[in-house]
This record gives sequence, structure tokens and C-alpha cells, in this order.
Amino acid sequence: MIEIDAPLQVDRAEPHVARVTYDRPEAMNAYNEPLLRGTVEAFERLDERDDVRVIILTGTSDAFCAGVDLKDMPLTPEMDFAEYETGLGLFQNVVKTIRGIQTPVVAAVNGYALGAGCDTALACDFRVVSDEAVMGETFIDVGFVPGDGGAFLLPRLVGEARAKELIFTGRKLAGEEIVEWGLAREQVPADELLDATVEFASRLADRPPIAVAQSKRLVNESFQVDLDRALDAATRAQRICSQTHDHEEAVAAFREDRKPEFEGR
Repeated sequence: MIEIDAPLQVDRAEPHVARVTYDRPEAMNAYNEPLLRGTVEAFERLDERDDVRVIILTGTSDAFCAGVDLKDMPLTPEMDFAEYETGLGLFQNVVKTIRGIQTPVVAAVNGYALGAGCDTALACDFRVVSDEAVMGETFIDVGFVPGDGGAFLLPRLVGEARAKELIFTGRKLAGEEIVEWGLAREQVPADELLDATVEFASRLADRPPIAVAQSKRLVNESFQVDLDRALDAATRAQRICSQTHDHEEAVAAFREDRKPEFEGR
């Protein structure tokens, strides 16, 4: 589909659904600099494609992403602040990219999603987990804070008290616990994970892409604005949608009692 010079694979799961698969099984798909940079490039390039309406993110073998590769880290304590800021920025750019692109992203969490890998999963718009999945904000175990967005994202999903418990203790959640704590929409057997994720992603891909993109932006921005600004943004987004072919098609399909065929324009 597209080729990225990084340890990941990009293919097509359905006509309008792309899949990005982390491919460092020897390191449990932990992040090094090539994977961090390649992830951002993959998402940015897929977001530019009109034929991609949803992106699935997953990992090979028994891990989604086990955090940072301690043997191949792009930052060290010996760096001066500017260098350290740049190194940590590589991790943060993954989260910012997933949150910032218009295309919805669904994480298929097949195994360990720890530390920075957990934050990447949290940055996705939806998460489907297998019964072998393990998620944890494990930064505290090495004397760190969630440097990749976890302290921002987690309270929005589970509330302040639960977020603090997971972050302060480093507690790992497994299988159905992940759903019970509000981190995923569903948990399925490991051998059904990709099928279940593709099925859900395909449902999203059947929706009008421009309206979905505008909705993603409105929801993501909602925690940073007051009601008046949120309503102003909604008015602008609604005006954009009202002038699309897909809106005309939806109205026509309703009148003709048929299923609409959206084109993303």
C-alpha cells in the first residue's frame, strides 16, 4: 500500500481501512527512533489518502508496543535539556499525530501495551483488546512520569481518581479489566481480534468521512474550550458538512428509502 523505511508494515484490511502493524517482535515492538519516526510518517501519509477512511494500529507477535526499547533509546539523562526535549518529542509526536489527523484510528491491542505503548493506544480514537492484552502506565516503575500524554489522556477516559491510581501505582490491567476500567470498547478472544477490529473499522468507514473528521476534531477540542467556543466550532463544522456531496446523498437516500453511498466529498 505504502512503504515506510521503518520496522512497521502498512497494508489494506478493507477497501477503505488501512492497517499499520509494528514489526519489532524481537523487542516486543518497543519504540526506537526509526519506529517512532516511521509511525508519524505512516499516519501522516495515510491521512492524505482519499481512499483511507479508518486506520487500524496493531503489533506483531504477542505485543502491541511494550514502551521504549531500553537498549536503543533516543534520549538519555546525560543530554542537555534541548536534546532531551527533542528526544522525548519523538514519542510525543506519535500521540499528537494520532490525535491530530482527521482519519479515525482504532487500536487492536493484541498483547502488551505498556508505558509509551499504552499512551499510544490511549491516543487512538477507539481500542479493541484481546483476552491476552495487558495495558499499563508503567512509568512509575522506572521513576518516570507519563511523558507521552498519558496524564492528559487517561483522566479523560477513566476519570481523575482512577487515572491517578493507574499512574501512581503502575498497575497493569489485563483482558476484561481493560474494558471494565473504560479503556476499551470491547474485549475478544485473541484469534478474533483482527476480525472484530476490522468489522468495527468498516462500520466507521461506511460513515461520511468529512462529517466523521469534523466530529473527531470537535470532540478532541472539547476539553480545551468553553461552551461558546465549542458551539462556534460546531457551527463552522456543520456549515462545511452542509455543502458536501455526502450530505446531499444522505438526504436523497433517506427520501428514497435506500442505503447512502458516501464518497468523502
